[in-house]
Amino acid sequence: MNRQNLQRRSGESHPNGGFTLFEVLIAVGLTSLLMVALYSAMNIYFGLQLDSHEEISRQQVARAVLRQITRDVQSVVFTEQELLEDEEEAEPDVLDGNAYGESLIDPETVSTTYSSGLVGTLTDLQLFISRPDPQLGYVAAQELDSLEQRTGELMLVRYLLADSGSGGLAGMVADRESRGSDRGPVGLVRMAGDLYGLSRSFESTQDEPQLAASRLLAPEVTALQFRYFDGIDWMEEWDSTELNALPRAIEVVVRLRNTGDSEDIVDDDSEDEYALPETSHRAVIPLPLSIPVPSEDVL
Repeated sequence: MNRQNLQRRSGESHPNGGFTLFEVLIAVGLTSLLMVALYSAMNIYFGLQLDSHEEISRQQVARAVLRQITRDVQSVVFTEQELLEDEEEAEPDVLDGNAYGESLIDPETVSTTYSSGLVGTLTDLQLFISRPDPQLGYVAAQELDSLEQRTGELMLVRYLLADSGSGGLAGMVADRESRGSDRGPVGLVRMAGDLYGLSRSFESTQDEPQLAASRLLAPEVTALQFRYFDGIDWMEEWDSTELNALPRAIEVVVRLRNTGDSEDIVDDDSEDEYALPETSHRAVIPLPLSIPVPSEDVL
């Protein structure tokens, strides 16, 4: 009897272990909620991290681009032309600064006839700058046979936006960089080379030297705009030869896109949920050689 009672009591105090189905369902549900909350937190964290990284990258690209443009703009050389008495009495020519996309300035003609100052529109800027060759290895004009050679310190620098839908140099660079795909703006282009060599290629209507002297400076750029300050108003065009002066300052505005989008050659309609919208970056560059505008009392 004592043994049976002990066995009965032992069985009552140590029942068979296990979970009921209801308990399992509750545990699974709580675990699922915990995993969803953890996933949401990690998703927000990675999204913010990617946005911060993209913002920092754009700021770095914008600073590098605007620094390069500033360096070129502030290296412009300009020689003011002495006017005859008849020319001094005549009213100065005024550029039409309201004809967006309908500029009368032809960049190709400018490159063959100008040697100082700058000529620009809303979307195209040509600078005649002085920058010595670091190696000081100059050749005579008759011996110039390569874009790497220099005949002197004068250089021609041009900024424009490569676009697959454009003609001229902008379209050629876009076709080269985008491998023939129709993808709209391809990026900011900087053409630079010896003034005599590039002018000679323009005169002979050769596209290869111009294309070889052009490189894609920033594929992240989707829009480019220049404006020119004469001391009183902002103008949409400037011609140093026509106005016989340099602008007091140049405003440069670039719009940047997601760096990942600029590297995709194949068009993709899918949207990146982490991609930031396009951002605009602005700089106002003073020109050291510009002559101050006379005050109203003098006028």
